[in-house]
Amino acid sequence: MLNARGISVRFGTQRVLDGIDLSIPAGRFSALVGANGSGKTTLLNVLAQLVKPDSGSVSLGTDPLAGLSRRDIARRIGLLPQITGTPVGLTVGELVMQGRYPWQNWWRQWSDEDQRAVDAAVALTDIGHLLQRPLTELSGGQRQRCWIAMTLAQDTPVLLLDEPTTYLDIAHQVELLQLAADLATRGKTVVAVLHDLNQAACYADHLIMLRDGGIHAEGEPASVFTADNLEAVFGFRAHIIRDPHSGNPLCVPRTESAELELVSREARL
Repeated sequence: MLNARGISVRFGTQRVLDGIDLSIPAGRFSALVGANGSGKTTLLNVLAQLVKPDSGSVSLGTDPLAGLSRRDIARRIGLLPQITGTPVGLTVGELVMQGRYPWQNWWRQWSDEDQRAVDAAVALTDIGHLLQRPLTELSGGQRQRCWIAMTLAQDTPVLLLDEPTTYLDIAHQVELLQLAADLATRGKTVVAVLHDLNQAACYADHLIMLRDGGIHAEGEPASVFTADNLEAVFGFRAHIIRDPHSGNPLCVPRTESAELELVSREARL
């Protein structure tokens, strides 16, 4: 279990996270959702130890992460950040191999285990046909899948994904989210920042709603994904319906025209 206790972060005079206590359940797919500026990415970076909190601590099981080296942390936690640039001169295959860096040192070079991890990541993300191509020649969606493959090749028990569906078309978004859910069933602990609320409720089995740097609601989608919580966190009114196939909650915005039509219909009755 990944635990955060009393996490507070300030950037200048702005308080981004305010006394967060959070336990990420092991072997499950947790989704972080919230309005822009609610602290989702900052919290993910604190969990990965890329941002040092002003107060509080993070531990994995009983091990505090603050005392570990970057290499030791990278063997436990894989992070897919928001990708803003493309390395020039790097092929897809070379990028994916970078995921094995935490496991390399001067006496342990490339091994069969490294190759197996890379091959598995390439197969899971379906990028085998791209391995020899430079990253700069790929579309945004193709590059995103390659970065995901690199993170998977790291083969850590915990995966942190910051907006992993960015640039992906709907078919690849579904494939990625299903992959995240499948990895959780195999024992991986997956945490993803997601903007599509219905996708979060459909694929994650644990939701964390952030509001103004704190946790507004947390738990199973059925208990967290409510009209009251959506209005409080995102400021919009929605109907909550059930997926006829899975039974998962889905939200449909309550539009002004629909509200007027409902009032008119009730008046006629």
